[in-house]
Amino acid sequence: DVHGRLGILLANASLNELTRNQARRLQALNGVARAMTSSLDEGTVMTGLYGTLRELLPVDSLEMVTLQDPTDRVRHLHIEGDGVLSSRWLSTRSPLVSTARNVVAGNKPLITHDPHSSLWVPLKEGGVARGALGIKCSRPYAYEDSTAAFLELVCDEVALALRNARSYEAIEAQRRRLEVVNSVGRRLASSLDKWSIMRTLREELSATLNFDGFILATITQAGDGPVAEGYQYVAGVEEVVPPVALAVTGPSREAYETGKPVLVRDSPWARTFEGKDLEREVWTVGQGAAVFVSGPPSDRRRVSRSFVWVPVLSGERITAMLSLQSYSESAFDDWHVKLLQDVAAHVSLALANADHFSQAQTERARLEALHLLELGVAGASDERQLAEAVFSVAGDYLDSTHMVLAYVDVAGLVSGFAAERGQPPTAVGPVLIDNAPFFRRMIEGGHAVLDGLTPAPSDLEGPIGSYLFSRSPSHVVWAPITQDDRVVAGVVAMRNDGGRFQATHLKLLEAAMPVVGIALRTMRLHHANELALAQSVRIQELAALAGHELMSVVANIADQARTMLECAGAVCWAFDTEGRVTATRGSGDAAAEEVLGWAGLNSDDRVAPAGIVSGTAHDYAWNLVPLWYGDRLVGAIGAVHASTLVAEPSAAALDFARHAAVAIENARLVAETRGRIRTLEAVAAFTELTPTEPDRARSEMARLVSRALAGSQGELWLLEDGELVRRSDNGEVAPRVPVSDSAQLLRALMSTAGGRRLRALLDLLGAPPDAFAIPIQVEGRLAGLLVARITVGGAETRRLAAVLAGQAAVLLGQLELVDALDRERRMMNAILRHSPVGVMLEDAAGRIVYANPEIESIYSLQASEMPGRKPDEIYAAAGAIQAEDADSDGTLELRMREPDRTVHVRRVVIPGLEGEPAGVLTLHEDVTVQRQALEAKDLMLRAIGHEVRSPAAAMKNTLAGIMQWDETIDSTGRRTLLQEAYESSDRLLSLVESQLIIAKLETRHFEPTPEPVDLSSALTGVIAVLHHRYAERTLAVQVNLPDNLPSAFCEPAHLAQVLTNLVGNALEYTTGSVQVEARQVQRGWLEVSVADNGVGLPAATLETVFEKTGPAGRSRSQGGLGLGLYLCRLVVERSFGGRVWVAASDRRGTTFRFTVPARIRT
Repeated sequence: DVHGRLGILLANASLNELTRNQARRLQALNGVARAMTSSLDEGTVMTGLYGTLRELLPVDSLEMVTLQDPTDRVRHLHIEGDGVLSSRWLSTRSPLVSTARNVVAGNKPLITHDPHSSLWVPLKEGGVARGALGIKCSRPYAYEDSTAAFLELVCDEVALALRNARSYEAIEAQRRRLEVVNSVGRRLASSLDKWSIMRTLREELSATLNFDGFILATITQAGDGPVAEGYQYVAGVEEVVPPVALAVTGPSREAYETGKPVLVRDSPWARTFEGKDLEREVWTVGQGAAVFVSGPPSDRRRVSRSFVWVPVLSGERITAMLSLQSYSESAFDDWHVKLLQDVAAHVSLALANADHFSQAQTERARLEALHLLELGVAGASDERQLAEAVFSVAGDYLDSTHMVLAYVDVAGLVSGFAAERGQPPTAVGPVLIDNAPFFRRMIEGGHAVLDGLTPAPSDLEGPIGSYLFSRSPSHVVWAPITQDDRVVAGVVAMRNDGGRFQATHLKLLEAAMPVVGIALRTMRLHHANELALAQSVRIQELAALAGHELMSVVANIADQARTMLECAGAVCWAFDTEGRVTATRGSGDAAAEEVLGWAGLNSDDRVAPAGIVSGTAHDYAWNLVPLWYGDRLVGAIGAVHASTLVAEPSAAALDFARHAAVAIENARLVAETRGRIRTLEAVAAFTELTPTEPDRARSEMARLVSRALAGSQGELWLLEDGELVRRSDNGEVAPRVPVSDSAQLLRALMSTAGGRRLRALLDLLGAPPDAFAIPIQVEGRLAGLLVARITVGGAETRRLAAVLAGQAAVLLGQLELVDALDRERRMMNAILRHSPVGVMLEDAAGRIVYANPEIESIYSLQASEMPGRKPDEIYAAAGAIQAEDADSDGTLELRMREPDRTVHVRRVVIPGLEGEPAGVLTLHEDVTVQRQALEAKDLMLRAIGHEVRSPAAAMKNTLAGIMQWDETIDSTGRRTLLQEAYESSDRLLSLVESQLIIAKLETRHFEPTPEPVDLSSALTGVIAVLHHRYAERTLAVQVNLPDNLPSAFCEPAHLAQVLTNLVGNALEYTTGSVQVEARQVQRGWLEVSVADNGVGLPAATLETVFEKTGPAGRSRSQGGLGLGLYLCRLVVERSFGGRVWVAASDRRGTTFRFTVPARIRT
């Protein structure tokens, strides 16, 4: 009963305590909630919470960690003791937030009791941990689970307070952002240029934000990618930033490429750049970023550690970039990004307005300048006034320091005017276009305005290029002036003050050039009508020259050309069909005769000019007018002028040139007709010469050449025995000029550059300076030269000389052919006399007309007695009988007995030439030796077939007997039969191996692989093999080898083959002992002897014992073919490199010896 009452009392006390605790907890929570009610940010929430908790719990410090999505940063707030609240951003990997990171991950409280107490509770929003709240106390075990439960309730209130504070902060941030954006928008509405836009942004943003630098960069497209340029404000200094390619930048390039803002709180490049010696006012490019250091010179060079880049969009295109920069880390957050994004919309509109305003102002100024230029050009009366008008208006608009007006004047020369800004123009030129390389380069460049010209090395040589580029310009532009799609003039504007021309400047020049071109053309039209009247009179005078001699025609053309071209002197040249000068006449100043040389056309291999050629030389200006008849240059007119600056010949001069060409061609045709008559006479004389008398024919050739070219002193030089020899008409031979390489000389004479070589050769031949030479070629070889002088009518002289050279080449070819035929006849006789084959030629009647000496040796009859006889008579006289088995190919076989001889006769029908009967050529060949070799080969093949068949048949019969009588044969009989089969197979294998080795060694298709071979071991193996054939007979073999005998160095199988054959022969032919000995005969060689005690070899066989047809064994059934000793010789000679011989053979026995290389140790 007591226990029951006591339990009730305890339960009531516990309930009362629990009620009081809940009341205190609720009271504490209400106090916490009241403390955080008026908080507007995380700091006031933290301060209010800390003051309340210190009254309720033992708390020495309070920490709060909140996560910020989606970044990898956390905000850490800490307050301890009576200190002030600290707030900072940390990385999620920081060790200071490791405990909070674990609490958030586990989503449950964490209590630590020793050595001090700490309690961490997750901050939850919607059941998800978004941070952690922690309290600490220096006493151990200050907190328990109920404290954690209470703190979890406190965290709910804290989460609510934080959410309210953040909402307020967001609203306040939006209010501030909209206030700044609206203020910026109002200011930008009145900004009309980029500089005022930059200043407005800087002033409005600096009033609200803290930053160290601000950038407004406009984006333009260049050839190698986007380029940023604009304005920068750093440390109170506003300045223009030079252009930089976005490709070398980092965050700004990322913002441009992605079209999204880029926020960098802690720059990874800051320390890298600060470690470098940064230069002011230039871009410094690093790995992934670029910096432009500016600011007062007294400040130290600093690099931004946090910044934000925001693209400015115009439609879908990024036209600019905004950036805030700070030297401090984490100076900007997402609020700054959103602020700049809102500002960017106003900046985009302001930039567009500024561009439109700038374009309108620029176009207005350009049109005003163009109007003033038109007024000035319209009032100009000459080129100088035209230049003054252009320089005055265009120079002011372009802000150029110098200008040049260059044009081609009526004389075809480059003229113009140049002026420095504010100074009167000065004349430039006139000069030839070739002496104005800059002007020539510009007019060849096309019709477009050229921006940013760079000098070529040759530009400084001309007056215009020298005037421009000697002043170190910073920018040069060229504006061409065209007429009929041809550039005839141009205006050059230059700046040497470091500035550059803008696109609007180029646009003005492009619009002004047609106006200037019209003015220039108007000034020149007055010069074109005065030159047309005199032309018709000159043409009529040229027409009257038809049929005249060439010299008179050329003289008349020179006189008229002097008057027409108004020159000091004129010369006319007439050319033949090969371009050589045939006539020349001049009028006036004799210097005109040099024009052909000045034009580079005085050589025979001249390149005909397509048009008029002009130049200056020796204080003369000169022109060369080519005279074309169709597609052939028939002449030229050269003119010299007293001045070095004259106009190009007009169209009237070209018309005069066409009529002059017709007159020259008519005169040339008259001279050509006369020359061809003389040519035909010379050809007829050459056809009467005969090549059968060489010396007389050569003398007659020289006489014909000398007579046909009497007026030109024609000479004939023939190449004889490596010397050029002059032939005279009286047969005298003199002089001689040696020629070392006629082929090289011919190539040099026929090449395009062979004129100098030909002149040198003519000097050696003693020819006059006006002489020419034509090579005489026979089948592409130099056979001689025809030399003559160029006189009046040089073309016809050359044509006649060429025909004579051709006729001489034909006759010399005939002479060489006659000589070659004679040499071939002598050579054929020599061949037939020494031919190893008998040759017999029969006529159509079958009678012998020729027989060579080999016929005598075959038939033992005199060849000189055979002509006139028939072949059958010769065969009968020699005792030759025709074999019945003639070859299918028609070869006749004749056999004679004394001497024993076989002759093959082949008949070849020789077709007759035109009008001649056919003949027969018979070839007689002694084939006795070949026939014997074939018979020996056939005998060997039959013997091999017989020997292969014998052991094979023996093996077959033995094995058949074993198979048939297997059950009745005892083991001894079976072993005997098997032994016989084994011996037969061994003989067959030995036979095949021998034939293989013989085949390889005979054809020399075998390369031995020598190696050391112990002779004693080799003999042991050989005797073991022979034991299967000779059984106990092998016991008679006695081997005597010295102890220090070196090893043999050869193919082991070949050594065994030789020993097997020699020892086997001794066992087969004798019944006594067989002695095998060896000794070292000299350094590097061993001598092996095999001796028996038989009756010896017959004396008649000693010479052929090692031949292939040597004596066979005693029993063919035992496999003997007579090839063993032949095989020994092949192996010893071709595999060992030694020799084998019969050392002794008499009644006491036979001894064979051979040598084999020895292995000598060094």
